[in-house]
Amino acid sequence: MKNGETLRDRFVKYFFNISGDFDEYKRQEVNRIGTNALLMCVPALLLPPLVAIFWATTSPEYALLGIVLFNSIFFGVVVCPYLMVASRRAHLTDNEVDVQDMPAAWGRVLKSALGQGIYFAVFTYLLKAVLDWFFDGANFMLQLRSVSNIKSAVLAGIFFGVIMGITYWGRLKKQL
Repeated sequence: MKNGETLRDRFVKYFFNISGDFDEYKRQEVNRIGTNALLMCVPALLLPPLVAIFWATTSPEYALLGIVLFNSIFFGVVVCPYLMVASRRAHLTDNEVDVQDMPAAWGRVLKSALGQGIYFAVFTYLLKAVLDWFFDGANFMLQLRSVSNIKSAVLAGIFFGVIMGITYWGRLKKQL
């Protein structure tokens, strides 16, 4: 590990997108945010299985589907937005840049957004071809050459790249 960081510290910095040193303030804020997220998850982890027990007597497939959908929606709509908002309010994601280094930081933001957009476009392009082949039985090579598949992947990549660029741009803070 570089700079004597533990694997946990590196993972936490990556998960919360913490820039700079992982000092005591940032560690306390991460622990507070993590504790709050865990406390939000406790009822969501205990109640759905209890409901599914009674639901499974009539329809076990729908009970399992209900648990999976509830957990996906709960974490996607409640927990993940909380983590993003709380880490932003605690200024964990701020990237402080000197005034003279701002043009270079803009270049890094543009390069990162472009790279992530290309990565996302390629990923969605291949994923759509594989899913169509697997579920619909379509020819994989025809799906790779499909114009609609290429269009949708390019549009998804552009959209994702723009959103990530705006996100990274919003995290840049001038250091005076």
